[in-house]
Amino acid sequence: WYLIFIPEALVFGLANARRNLMKFLFLGVMSDESVSNMHTTSFDKRKAMADVVANGAGGSLIDMCFVQGIYDMVAIMDLPSNSAAIGAKAAVLASGAYDHVEILNEFNLDIAGQVKSAISQSYRPVGEE
Repeated sequence: WYLIFIPEALVFGLANARRNLMKFLFLGVMSDESVSNMHTTSFDKRKAMADVVANGAGGSLIDMCFVQGIYDMVAIMDLPSNSAAIGAKAAVLASGAYDHVEILNEFNLDIAGQVKSAISQSYRPVGEE
C-alpha cells in the first residue's frame, strides 16, 4: 500500500483566495559565521534578504523576526508550493548563512477533518478488514 498525497486544490477544486499561495514558517539556526558577523549588518538588510528569498521562490515575505531560543530567526512567507519552499531552504542553506532550517506549512483544518471523516467510514486497520 502506498499513500499518495494530492494537493487539495486538485481534489476539491478549491481556489485559494491568496493566488494559490500557501503560508510557510521558516525557522533558522544561524551559522557561527553569521553570528560572528551580526555587528556588520542590520535587521533591515536581513529582512531585505528574506524578501529576496520569498520573491525568488515565487511568493512574498509576510514578516520575519529574530528570536531567542532553539532557533535564531522566524520568517513567514506566502509561497506557491512545498517545492518552492524546499528550494528556498536549499538556497539559504547553500549560502552558509544558516546551519539548520525547518519549514512548517499551513493546512486547512476543515478539509483535513472532512477527509479524516470520509476515510474513517471505510478504512480498517490491519486484521480488521
